[in-house]
Amino acid sequence: RKKTGYSPMVFFNRLKVQRACQYLKSSTLRINEIAYKIGIQDPFYFSRMFAKTIGISPAEYRKKNS
Repeated sequence: RKKTGYSPMVFFNRLKVQRACQYLKSSTLRINEIAYKIGIQDPFYFSRMFAKTIGISPAEYRKKNS
């Protein structure tokens, strides 16, 4: 926490979201496939976590960055 400013769980979730952003920008994978690739089994949980971290849904992020 001292180095990152985040709890370990939040830190690793942010890393997962960063990886998801890369997939959203550079692939045509569906949202649920991206969730599985980053280690999240529930695509609805992934979408909520993504939106909480980034401020928009994964689908909106893809539209803005494609």
